Amino acid sequence: MISGIHVSSSEMVIHTDDAKKNKLPSFIENQIIHAKVLKRLPHGSTQLLINGQKVVAKTAMLLNPGEEVQLKVLAQKDAVVLKLIGPVQKMTPTQISSLIQFFSKNEVMPDITETQIKGVKKLLYGMALKSETPDDQFLPKLIENSGLLWEKKVAQLFTGSKSSPDIRAGLDALLNQDMKGTLMKALLTADPQKFEALKTAAAFSETLENFQLLNHQSSESGRFLLPFPVFTNQTFSLGQLLIDMGDKTKRENSGADSLIQISFLLNMTQLGPLRADFSILKKEITGRFLLQDDDTCDYVRSMIPGLKRRLATIDYNVHQIECHTGTKAQIQKSSFIENVLNVRGDQVLNIVV
Repeated sequence: MISGIHVSSSEMVIHTDDAKKNKLPSFIENQIIHAKVLKRLPHGSTQLLINGQKVVAKTAMLLNPGEEVQLKVLAQKDAVVLKLIGPVQKMTPTQISSLIQFFSKNEVMPDITETQIKGVKKLLYGMALKSETPDDQFLPKLIENSGLLWEKKVAQLFTGSKSSPDIRAGLDALLNQDMKGTLMKALLTADPQKFEALKTAAAFSETLENFQLLNHQSSESGRFLLPFPVFTNQTFSLGQLLIDMGDKTKRENSGADSLIQISFLLNMTQLGPLRADFSILKKEITGRFLLQDDDTCDYVRSMIPGLKRRLATIDYNVHQIECHTGTKAQIQKSSFIENVLNVRGDQVLNIVV
């Protein structure tokens, strides 16, 4: 039963006079920003959290504390005027279940290269973790080419001061360098009669989009989950990389050096499932490996001295790296997704340097 209807403008105003009391975030006209509603205030005001900073906005809208919204910057002269676009999209249980199922499959990565989409195999190989040689560009290439930044790269291209031919050339270059862009182009230009052969590619494109949504949803908590291809024996499998930079608000307000926690989870061909957790503060490292049984753990433990020496050659000071037999919950393929979705304080990983 509806007890009442509240009608209001979708705009809110941040007066620049507030800058005398609190430093305001930087705003750019037509910018889309993400805000969290902290609390309602008297006299038609609402306290928002924008880019880690608390601001007070005048609005007739009845926004609920804890609600996350997207806003568009309309003007920023005498006052910053923001327009509500809508609530921040949250992952549905179906999308979360889809990601868990994606990682829970024991077989190798779905062979989207069989769809004959030009450039897919080359992109996968370029991003893949390979055992033969170290790759100091592994993470930059993964972030840049995996499709997780596709919309941001396209937006930057169209908002720049370029001519139409330059935009077209730039878009063509992006399509050849980005996994999601490559898949989308193939799906949009495919012969409808042959679309059945692209079902696997369409499902993988949707999975990349779900990862984008997951990372957007968890951005305030500072956790980001990246899938990455692993290339062994001429086949691709998938590993997971979890980066935990700490709560965004606390990180930006503390001014102290950030403790970064990085975890890998992948299935090794001979060793079985392996999880590695490392805490990094500047050049100081503490870590652990978790494996499925004692024999495998003993083997990996014998290789730790060599790992410490290699880290020392690139100026990292290793405090301690241990190896333990992990529980099923710690090394199961859905554990990282659960870490990202859980509120802070429920993490399994808790390594202190």
